[in-house]
Amino acid sequence: MSTNRARDTYHVGNLAPQLLSAAREMLEEVGPTKLSLRAVSERVGVSSTAAYHHYANRAELIGHLAAQGFRELGAALRLEDQDSTGLQKLRDACLAYFSFARNNPALYQLMFGPESASDDMPLQYLEARDEAFDELKRIMADILGQDAASAEGRRAALAAWSYTHGLASLVIHGVLHFPASTTDARFVDTTLQGFEHLFTACGVGAAQQ
Repeated sequence: MSTNRARDTYHVGNLAPQLLSAAREMLEEVGPTKLSLRAVSERVGVSSTAAYHHYANRAELIGHLAAQGFRELGAALRLEDQDSTGLQKLRDACLAYFSFARNNPALYQLMFGPESASDDMPLQYLEARDEAFDELKRIMADILGQDAASAEGRRAALAAWSYTHGLASLVIHGVLHFPASTTDARFVDTTLQGFEHLFTACGVGAAQQ
């Protein structure tokens, strides 16, 4: 059977997840700029026409890949220990987020990259992103003893997301040095201690005044 014949008769029933898996591999190897439907379909061994049956364009492929990242991030934030203290829950959530970003640097940057602001992002991306943020809101609301839909929970979630996203981005881009002798847990603990020092120096409740 010729190569063209094989490509034309390729069974496409499970092609979409294979294309997504290949796109993720390429993302880690060459970054997002060289990621295209043509390149991904070539890696899988199918025609680009077959790939277009599942992803209309590059933006849709990127959107589904970023959505996969947000679903994995949301899963990482579903903490199992329900009996831990508020401070421990905060630490565990920040650590889970930071470790996910550190273990998936290329995917993480894609999730928050400039292309994610495009109006062409698929609905799956928007839903997955919101679900990940909902996990943060749930954790923060639980710590505060508030309802997940409360304004306090949302503000706390925004603060936690800003802190962890900033910390992860600084490390991924090499702006903030991550010592080879340390661990994710130790690194997060150190930065959280910095907040503790600041809040102690400012006095309890001073931030609300």
